[in-house]
Amino acid sequence: MTPEFLRRYYILRIISNPKVYGIEKNGFIPLEDLQRSLDQLRADNMDDPLYDKLNLHSQKTIKRDLDKIKSYSQVIILHKRNYGYYIEGYDISDALKEIYEKTELYLLHHHAHAWKTYVTTARSSLSSQVDLVPLIHAIEQHLLIEITYHGWYDDSFKTISGFFQALHIKEINKAWYLMAYNERYGIYAFCLDNRIKSLSISKQKVKEPVVFSSEDYFKNVIGILKSDINAEWIHIQVANHHFKYLENNPLHHSQQIVTRPKELDTHNLDYKNSNIWGEIKVYVEPNYEFLMEILKYNLWVKVVSPLHVKAYVKHHLELMLNYYK
Repeated sequence: MTPEFLRRYYILRIISNPKVYGIEKNGFIPLEDLQRSLDQLRADNMDDPLYDKLNLHSQKTIKRDLDKIKSYSQVIILHKRNYGYYIEGYDISDALKEIYEKTELYLLHHHAHAWKTYVTTARSSLSSQVDLVPLIHAIEQHLLIEITYHGWYDDSFKTISGFFQALHIKEINKAWYLMAYNERYGIYAFCLDNRIKSLSISKQKVKEPVVFSSEDYFKNVIGILKSDINAEWIHIQVANHHFKYLENNPLHHSQQIVTRPKELDTHNLDYKNSNIWGEIKVYVEPNYEFLMEILKYNLWVKVVSPLHVKAYVKHHLELMLNYYK
């Protein structure tokens, strides 16, 4: 994150959602109002060097910034004389949503101490042995890393030690994982918690780096673990009060709506009423992580097909029920 990026980020945010910044000019944002909002953000963070360049906002500088915004976000910001800036046909793409989300999360962490009275963030299990910045550098530069890792149950209690090519870092469920490769273990998911006993980055480059695509690798999984189970379409019925949640927070990127609940808004939750149930489907491996995701949603969801996946979920629920007999 640089001061220049932050200025461009706020220019985009102010122009795309001016009411949040107290600007109501029929969708147009005059230069003076844009500059005033940037000045206010700078004044609110006067002692923070990250905000140093928010008040470098001449018309010429903003014009250059708009070109940069277009290049990384594909959002075209136009200007109408005597009215101001506006966005034509504005739509928040997945890529732009990701920019917004990651920038806001970064700012939350950046201001964590100052904002601790107002914001509570989840604690992650990241080990003190791990520094993500040089690890990301090792991924970019194809540098060998040396790991000593003492696994738990999920890792069959294995102790793994050796040199690996670092491939990708993924955060999920308040835990960080490193995907790494060597010939003996193939691609392995290391949880970066206290199972990491040591991690060092060498200056030696990988001779023949493997190509890794996170999009392809995680395409058919929920979470981090790939298995030998074939991915398939899994149909899940969802109660109306949670249907809206899963519509906005999909189980998986493959999620599709099969049918919507006939009664989307009901005060009483009668699970015997077929009209409150909608149906979605996801194309995933029905593995352990899929099971954990389904169980998380309690009685609000039910797997209906394929039958063997339904039986898999049912079997685990029966085992759990036996705990309370």
